[in-house]
Amino acid sequence: MAKAAFDNGLFKDIEFGIDKIPISYLQYADDTIFTGEWSRSNASSLQNLLKCFELTSGLKVNFHKSCLFGVGVSNEDVSEVVNIIGCQVGWFPFTYLGLPINSRMKKIKEWHPL
Repeated sequence: MAKAAFDNGLFKDIEFGIDKIPISYLQYADDTIFTGEWSRSNASSLQNLLKCFELTSGLKVNFHKSCLFGVGVSNEDVSEVVNIIGCQVGWFPFTYLGLPINSRMKKIKEWHPL
């Protein structure tokens, strides 16, 4: 469902690295990380995607455990989108699957712990 949303332009991904590899979501076990350009329309599309997931799968997204991180945007912008989606504000740095994640992962030294 997520791939179809991205392939049909309903959610705008972001491109990483020199080769501009588009990444819109990463999945591991029962976790999903969505990455996309910062916009109200992306936030709305993400909310709709998650609601469709709930309706079609019968599973429930735990928005109280879900976090939204903004890179290069103001705290006010993050708070506004958090209110749209109904999740929590995420702060850098954080740990995911035991790995430290920072908003400055472009710097080689940030990758040394990995």
